[in-house]
Amino acid sequence: MAMASKTVLLLGIVVAVASVLASGAPPVQPPRIQADVVVMGFVPCNNGTSMRTGSAPGFAGAVVQLRCTDDGAVLLAANATTDGKGRFRMAVNTTVAPSSVAGHCELVVGTPLASCNATLPTSGTLRSGLRLLVSMVFFPRGFSYVAPSV
Repeated sequence: MAMASKTVLLLGIVVAVASVLASGAPPVQPPRIQADVVVMGFVPCNNGTSMRTGSAPGFAGAVVQLRCTDDGAVLLAANATTDGKGRFRMAVNTTVAPSSVAGHCELVVGTPLASCNATLPTSGTLRSGLRLLVSMVFFPRGFSYVAPSV
């Protein structure tokens, strides 16, 4: 009896595969992310100047905004939240040429530094310009702390 049920199961699988192949339907593909540029990097939990990766622990849960200027107006192009190690990644469709992103955009972290270390300021922002890492992929130049205006 067991041999007969295995044969029926195998026959059912063969028929199912044959019907899919005969239908000519292409296999289901996962959706692709369409993006002109990718911005990725590391946000340190520190208020030093021009902070680089490895100089401080990562700032987990920080909201990183990509802000770009267009005819003097500041626009929020995209945002991402850092992972548990302070890393982020965002894919962005731009209205400007990817080659001009570094000159027109910056990264801004408004999440209070005290969120990652209670001894750090409760206000102010981290800011960084962008540099081209490889074709269409940008990376922070180095975050610097900017105190709030009084």
